[in-house]
Amino acid sequence: MKSSLDIFLNPKSVAVIGATDRPGSWGSFIMQGLLSRNYPGEIYPVNPNSETVFRISAFKHINDIADPVDLAIITIPSDLVEHAVTACGQRRVKGVTIITAGYGEASKNGRTQENTLTHIARSYDMHLLGPNVSGTFNLHAAFNASAAPAEHLVCNRIGAICQGGYAFYDLLASGFSRGMGVGKFVHTGNEGDITATDFLEHFGNDPEVEVILMYLETVRDARRFVEIARRISKTKPIVAYKAGRTQGSARAAESHTGALSGVNELYEGVLRQTGIISSPNMELLLPLGHALLERPPMRGKKTAIITMGGSWGVALSDSLEELGLMVPELSQELQQSLRALGVLPRASTKNPVDIGASGLFFQEDIILAIGKEILSSGEVDALVLHGMGRPGMLEEDAPPRLKLFLDVNKRIIRGFNKMEKETGLPVLIGSIYTPWESQVVHDLNKEGIRIYNRLDEIAQVLYSMQRDKDVGELLDV
Repeated sequence: MKSSLDIFLNPKSVAVIGATDRPGSWGSFIMQGLLSRNYPGEIYPVNPNSETVFRISAFKHINDIADPVDLAIITIPSDLVEHAVTACGQRRVKGVTIITAGYGEASKNGRTQENTLTHIARSYDMHLLGPNVSGTFNLHAAFNASAAPAEHLVCNRIGAICQGGYAFYDLLASGFSRGMGVGKFVHTGNEGDITATDFLEHFGNDPEVEVILMYLETVRDARRFVEIARRISKTKPIVAYKAGRTQGSARAAESHTGALSGVNELYEGVLRQTGIISSPNMELLLPLGHALLERPPMRGKKTAIITMGGSWGVALSDSLEELGLMVPELSQELQQSLRALGVLPRASTKNPVDIGASGLFFQEDIILAIGKEILSSGEVDALVLHGMGRPGMLEEDAPPRLKLFLDVNKRIIRGFNKMEKETGLPVLIGSIYTPWESQVVHDLNKEGIRIYNRLDEIAQVLYSMQRDKDVGELLDV
């Protein structure tokens, strides 16, 4: 299966059946994607009505292509697809991606047509992805056969498997501004032939993938899924969002990919048994995946908070402890050490440590010393610094005092980010502001420093890192 699934992520040649210059069409989306990454393979547009597509010579039929074709991507109307799949089989194409929709997700007759396509493909020993998909990409191979704009893609060692595609493209576009993305992506759609489980196994064996993300509406081969997921999660974190958990969303899933979503409690049990980390919502898939890729594991449940505002510290404590993590009171010895460093009596040192109340805004050395003292104490398993990135973008005529303040903010955050590497303990930076609302957050984001702008995101990231450790120990038993 490995070599055959490579066809969908690293083909040497691609034929786009239905390729066109026409804006807004799938034949255009796929061609633009292929041309956006300097793909080293051969691209063969197939369109009986055009001499060229995007200045590339077009073929009237796939049989007119003299050279071997690894992958065919079909973007034509549904009444022409069966003939095209048959022609691909006769042409000895290795894999076919069917973008065209209107099959099992639409009607019973559509399901019958879908089964026919699968039967034809298998009769030629040819794998079929879809129908009703938006494509695949592999940025490690400069291959983008999807509708994802090239400017929204970030290459890394995360692989994503999605039974729905467009929502994940939205996550990629949103995550790009924070330096987040995935290196490999597969949209499995209706799964007439190849399933999400097949690609889960494929990514599990792929050395270029270290973390796996999944958007699931159903599992069509539950027993095999459990077996494979349990094996892979011992060595690679798997984060999944299970959609279709309510009656309304289950109905939507059935009309989206033809998925029968099933009982939510059953799926939650399956995810726990297999060691998969369950994402509580769609929006956290990328942040959780990046945390598991980039950060050291959280070895226990105890978290320290250093905050510029006491209210944020209280609210973050709620978010952490509601997930089962702990915000313990620091020992008297450690509190005395923090006082000796310069935390004034009017500010709390219990945890959260309120440096804002001490007025230490410009005291870079003291704030960094407080962080190092807490992390070296052995009393906590992680640290969160919250509230350093201030609001507003820096204008050219900004007063020198403001520029100095922002520079101090940046140096403090860089210092705490460095502590994570020095101690091997997770150190998360939090600010309510996004890169478009704070000059500090914007500039540090460009440096690759991760800054989280939601308390629930901080809590879920730490929980998933601690949960990943628990999962590993559980599955090793």
